[in-house]
Amino acid sequence: MPKKQIAASYKNFHVLAHNLDETGDLKAVCKETLGIGVRLADWNDILAYYREGGSLEDFIAALEIPLEYVNPNDTDPIPNTAYRISMNGELIWDGDRHYFVARHDHTKRAGFLAHDDIDDYHLTLGSWFGKGGFALCYGDLDSTVAPPEPDITEPVQTSGG
Repeated sequence: MPKKQIAASYKNFHVLAHNLDETGDLKAVCKETLGIGVRLADWNDILAYYREGGSLEDFIAALEIPLEYVNPNDTDPIPNTAYRISMNGELIWDGDRHYFVARHDHTKRAGFLAHDDIDDYHLTLGSWFGKGGFALCYGDLDSTVAPPEPDITEPVQTSGG
């Protein structure tokens, strides 16, 4: 498997750098780069990991998820700090805003549109447009069987815009 292309891994989660814009097919990138046993991670995969007792601190540290801002009053994020994912299998929210997971350590950045969060904004589901960055993939690198699709939940816009 092309593990040299993986920026970080933890359990069945794997981080890949990419140069796609928000209309690019990150689902295909995960499969093409890491194999049939891997797909783009979904917010519900992260929720399931957490609800099954997984440590967010271990998840964040192993996947090297940086804090999204220097100061929570910043209106703009630090570039390439969010990892693109899907939500209920969908890549895009409202037009051209691609779903992503960001680290906020319990203090959401000013103006951040949060669709959902885990542990009082320790990790947050957001959406935005742009090119490049990281994709979070999910699955067994050695498997020849596609991972099951995650459960479906409803994201809830909590604030921001």
